[in-house]
Amino acid sequence: MQIYDVCIIGAGPVGLCLGAALQKSKQLNKVIVLDSIKRPLFKKEGAPNQRVLSVTQSSREVLQSVGAWDKLDQGRINHYKRMIIDESQGQDYLEFKNQSAHIIEYDNIVNGLLEVYDGEIEFESKLEKIEVVENEYVKVNDKFQCKLLIGSDGNKSKVKECSKIGTYGHSYHQMGIVCTVERGDEDNEVAYQTYLSNGCPLALLPLYNPYSSIVWTVYMDDYKYLMSLSDEEFLKALNSQLGRYAPRIKNIINKRMAFPLQSLQAQRYIQKRIALIGDAAHSNHPMAGQGMNMGINDAALLANCIIKNSRSGNDIGLEQSLQEYESQAKLMNYTTSIAMELIKNTYENKTISPLRQLGTKIVNNLDPLKQIMIQYGSKHPLGPSEFEWAK
Repeated sequence: MQIYDVCIIGAGPVGLCLGAALQKSKQLNKVIVLDSIKRPLFKKEGAPNQRVLSVTQSSREVLQSVGAWDKLDQGRINHYKRMIIDESQGQDYLEFKNQSAHIIEYDNIVNGLLEVYDGEIEFESKLEKIEVVENEYVKVNDKFQCKLLIGSDGNKSKVKECSKIGTYGHSYHQMGIVCTVERGDEDNEVAYQTYLSNGCPLALLPLYNPYSSIVWTVYMDDYKYLMSLSDEEFLKALNSQLGRYAPRIKNIINKRMAFPLQSLQAQRYIQKRIALIGDAAHSNHPMAGQGMNMGINDAALLANCIIKNSRSGNDIGLEQSLQEYESQAKLMNYTTSIAMELIKNTYENKTISPLRQLGTKIVNNLDPLKQIMIQYGSKHPLGPSEFEWAK
């Protein structure tokens, strides 16, 4: 039976970031990443994929620190500099300048991380069962053992399920519809988000010209209706809902996809020889595009924790060794979750609409306050400030 220091379940951006950081540190002997999917292939030609991510300054710094940023296809990355937020029934808007976010295809990030991760990796390898043996190691699929098993396998995490870690939270009874579109202009330096009359946001995220990605939050009845439309009918519905400032859309480029929206938190991020990161530990409303960024911060905090304990000769799988990660990550993610709920409820509450519009007008004229908001969104003050693997 093969023996590893760390086994990571999930070869998405979050799991691969963690694996790359641990390998770069040279503190651990053996790391392995498992995923049930086939090895993804990044197509460098043609229109963008439906699945894109908003990458903040903090996530870019992590990707740079493990060497993955320079491996990305730079021609398919867009750095937008402004964001305009308005509402369909309001007269005022918020404009944020000097943004430091990038819109990047999911597969582009995964491909870059796969190029720099030099540990073992197995695709099409499904997690079936785990067993913590005498609190000394975790047996995985009766195939190998590790000191620490990490779940980076989404909100339906098999690691979380096998570990019997509970989850609390709620469904929004909403879906997020995503697809790639072709804009009618070539200004890819501005992102737009419009809050519709029912409080649901519709975001237009600029990719390389002339493409953008849409993320349209809808309730279930609207979801069924919109997904049933032809591309021509959906295009008409989309243009009718975009805000006053957004460009018109010329074409729908690829098939619409959708995902359920929910706010969830794992009761524990750690357990004996188990740790959870990313969506396995938490998920929030996508309105601010923070999901993957929160996960990347998790990965950086956990990597710091593991490396420091390994350097000190501590057992990396003990709960007391992992406690620092859980405390830091929970505080960071809870504050973000609360902020997302406040924003969501503010736009859904019609009774405070006049007050909200007045607040929007005031905030839009307070550049120092807007700059603080930009800094918070691009680099969480409770996130990692240094990287142990870079020392």
